[in-house]
Amino acid sequence: MEPQEFIDLLYLTLLEQGWTLGDIDSMDIVYYLQLLNRKQGTEKVYIDSVL
Repeated sequence: MEPQEFIDLLYLTLLEQGWTLGDIDSMDIVYYLQLLNRKQGTEKVYIDSVL
């Protein structure tokens, strides 16, 4: 998955859950990705490998 595609899907998912663009833009994205990783129980993923 391309980085832009990942970001687009992330934004769309959060918007569907009721978040606003301002909410998404002001969140700590690195911490959010760490939480997603913990929820999935997968190996460590570094932001450099996502972007």
